Amino acid sequence: MKFKLFSLIILSIIFSCKNEKLKKVSNDDYKRWDELEIETRYQTLTIFKFSDSAEFINVKYDKGIYEIPPKYNNKKIEKKVILFTKQERDSLSKYIFQSVIKPSFTNTSATDYVGNVSLKFKRHNMNLICEYYSVGDWTEISEETKKIFNIINSKVEISKQ
Repeated sequence: MKFKLFSLIILSIIFSCKNEKLKKVSNDDYKRWDELEIETRYQTLTIFKFSDSAEFINVKYDKGIYEIPPKYNNKKIEKKVILFTKQERDSLSKYIFQSVIKPSFTNTSATDYVGNVSLKFKRHNMNLICEYYSVGDWTEISEETKKIFNIINSKVEISKQ
């Protein structure tokens, strides 16, 4: 009897808790971001919402020395500060957000794993990420990725592969 009463109380507590429904993604959700990141094989661009400057890191390697495992001598790590206007940052957030919530599925496959890109939309305690591997020219995946590339490439040379 006590066990039935106890289990009934526990079940009523569990099922009486407020159940919040998931909200649909709205068109204005892209405006609520803290950080955007675009990462290719050797380059990383990090954009912060409340800063007009972005950090660009470009890693260049010397030719590999054939050994097992292969050795690469780190030739140079270039760090640059790039300035984006508010409109450019807002456009990038919109295009990255659209790319992440509605990714384009592609049958394109490149040899030697060429064409990697990672698009990250970060907000407070949440990260949305879309990664493409071996797609060749990543700017041809969708209209959004082409626009992302055009905005970034107007400021700094970024790899398409």
